[in-house]
Amino acid sequence: MSHVMLSDVEWINLNVLAVIHTGLQHDRASTCCKFALNAEQADYLKDLTIDELWSLVLHVGETTLFPPRDDLLALLSAPRPLAGPMALVHPPKPMERQR
Repeated sequence: MSHVMLSDVEWINLNVLAVIHTGLQHDRASTCCKFALNAEQADYLKDLTIDELWSLVLHVGETTLFPPRDDLLALLSAPRPLAGPMALVHPPKPMERQR
């Protein structure tokens, strides 16, 4: 049996993705609202397997995926080995302040 050690950021990404994945199976509208997902992101996340979620988290590494990045769908659909470098090249934009 092998053990995978996750960093805090990887652990958070995995847990948020798992919660979103489960939420989309039961209440799509509510989950999209809670996590600020658009329809395309929701469709893609809903269809991923748990193994694919793990793979994504491991390849993205120390880059947070949430709140949803503008390029979340591109990271999700990229070949796994490219997801990490893509996330580093295009860091998440800070959220705009609501006035």
